[in-house]
Amino acid sequence: MRDILHKTQEILKGRGKVITLREHTEEEECITDVRKNFIYVATEAQIEEKQSIPQVRIAKSFDSVRRDEKFSFRVKGFFYVNHSRRLMKVNYCHTLRINLHWKIKTSTPKKTVTMA
Repeated sequence: MRDILHKTQEILKGRGKVITLREHTEEEECITDVRKNFIYVATEAQIEEKQSIPQVRIAKSFDSVRRDEKFSFRVKGFFYVNHSRRLMKVNYCHTLRINLHWKIKTSTPKKTVTMA
């Protein structure tokens, strides 16, 4: 069974937007929850700053007792855009979260070693 939710909403009196996608899947082996968030906030800028590289954060965890696996990925940064002859700075944050719950107990495959 697969459920998908898509939601778009404005924040900060129209200066920003949040786009959310959620997916829930139940299969024989596992239950999967995927959440994607895209957040954009625009402000008027007087001068264009030097753009830095986006901040990236990645985290992964595995609980062998509860059979839960989690993955998180986040990117933060900003860019500039001209809108109606005004310079706008747009801050963004993109997030991906994946949660897996394994129903069956699986073991890792045995590693084979070949000697040459």
